[in-house]
Amino acid sequence: MLGPGSSVAIIGAGQIGYATAMAFIDRGWSVTVYARTAPSWPLGTSKLRRGLIDKALKWRPFDAAFRQHDASENPAPNADLVLDTIAFDAADVERYDPNRVGRLIAISSASVYCDQKGRTLDEAAQNGFPEFGGAVSENQSTVAPGPETYSTRKIRMEQRAAKLFGDRATILRPCAIYGEWSRHPREWWFIKRLLDGRSQIPLIHGGLSQFQTTSVEDIAYFAVDAAEQSLGGVYNVADEGCPTVAEIGEILSDPFDNPPELVPLDGAGLVGRTPWSVAKPFSISNARMVAAGYDLPSTYGSGAPQAARWLRELNPADWQTAFPQLAAYPWDLFDYDTEDSFLKGR
Repeated sequence: MLGPGSSVAIIGAGQIGYATAMAFIDRGWSVTVYARTAPSWPLGTSKLRRGLIDKALKWRPFDAAFRQHDASENPAPNADLVLDTIAFDAADVERYDPNRVGRLIAISSASVYCDQKGRTLDEAAQNGFPEFGGAVSENQSTVAPGPETYSTRKIRMEQRAAKLFGDRATILRPCAIYGEWSRHPREWWFIKRLLDGRSQIPLIHGGLSQFQTTSVEDIAYFAVDAAEQSLGGVYNVADEGCPTVAEIGEILSDPFDNPPELVPLDGAGLVGRTPWSVAKPFSISNARMVAAGYDLPSTYGSGAPQAARWLRELNPADWQTAFPQLAAYPWDLFDYDTEDSFLKGR
């Protein structure tokens, strides 16, 4: 059995790497982070966030080791547990020797699911948005493995991990992840407007879009549980409940003295389009995760404020460099001139 004193090699130093390193240290593991460049987050001391029982803030040394690592040049690490946060295709997990790695946990994505007509998130612009009858469970159909899209490559990775490690492979499928040290903080869409003093914030689809949120801390602490309880197979990782865009805006606006008016707009369009704006609800079920013993999943209201505070304090002057995945969105996230003209003409 794995547990305190066991070794974990965490591959990747982004927000999931940060959260999982903190969680495994919190539970007494020996942690080494492997990445091409040193983490942006501090390797000195850091506040460990909520405990699973009392959710109290606490302080302790952050004593993870760091190893510069390039998968194309360096051999794969060996450890009691390898947790790969950046496994995007089969080749990424084929590197690990099942005889020298005790357990593999790989981060996949809820984007792998498809509806009864084969529609997916990846191809929604071409084929229409997928439509599900409710919260999606792990039994829902997925895309076929292949090289075509992000999601087909993720499924190919999942299947290769299962073939190599059998029930020693754990696949986690989160959705719209939020947390500190993100390079894709969707919350910035609201936070920047709030910091800029916007008095009105328009929201397409009436502000009622629902796109499942996932706390990075739930990914991290459930990964520890999965390792220590030898939980194999596939698990969705999702917040309890699926907030609407308007509810997200209200939660993020709460710390501000003069919160803006959220203006619901009928239909679609670029004005008022947020990173969570979807034509139909997309929610995933965390029932299997809860049944495995993780009985305190976050709600967006409990988990997002800490990530929002981090964003407010960071407030990067060059957000495009700080958040490259947001900067790559195919529309201008902060076209205030067009937004103002639209609101004035209503």
